[in-house]
Amino acid sequence: MALALTLFARAPVAGQTKTRLIPALGAEGAAALYQAFLEDMLEHLDGSLETGSLETRAFETALSCAGNLEHPVLQRLALDHGLELRAQVAGGLGTRLSHALSRMAESHDGGVVVGTDMPTLPRALVESGVLALERADVVLGPTSDGGYYLVGSRRPWPDLFDGVRFSGPHALADTVLAARRAGARVELLAPWYDIDEPEDLRLLRAHLALDPSAASQTHACLFDRLSADR
Repeated sequence: MALALTLFARAPVAGQTKTRLIPALGAEGAAALYQAFLEDMLEHLDGSLETGSLETRAFETALSCAGNLEHPVLQRLALDHGLELRAQVAGGLGTRLSHALSRMAESHDGGVVVGTDMPTLPRALVESGVLALERADVVLGPTSDGGYYLVGSRRPWPDLFDGVRFSGPHALADTVLAARRAGARVELLAPWYDIDEPEDLRLLRAHLALDPSAASQTHACLFDRLSADR
């Protein structure tokens, strides 16, 4: 079973990226922190993924981006990690996720989409999402705010995101309900946390103070660059 991995990202542009963190970090600081998130996520997922009963293999990984694909950070990261850089289709998040999953189902035996707001996300959780596709039709990795850090499927589910209330506490529950209504077997992974709001930074700082290696670029940005700037 050949699977694909798509990372959903955006260009780290001040004033346009991680805007909910601007009150805490400023526009430049929020964009700089998101760039660190991207670098850590790509570092975690570089190379082959352990796929259990499947042969250990390098995924076909793509960086699917909203915003300017010509941004130098995106260009550099794609080159450094050997990734295809793709533009996300126009529309809401559900439309963009549906298109990405359908594209992977057409070219592979399915795949997973992973967000880039979780710089400390363990590689093992992504690997568990890959394994889950051997026994489930739809896989979701919950986040503590009611959303999800990963969604995967083995074939297109046209109605999977219909009516899903994204950017709030109902996204996961809405998606699970839609999947089950469509007859899909759903598996939930272990939860993790993402960084969207200023209050999320406290957990991130506490985590990285104990384990800087969990997201080394994010640690350097938070504890060195942004601390020095404020």
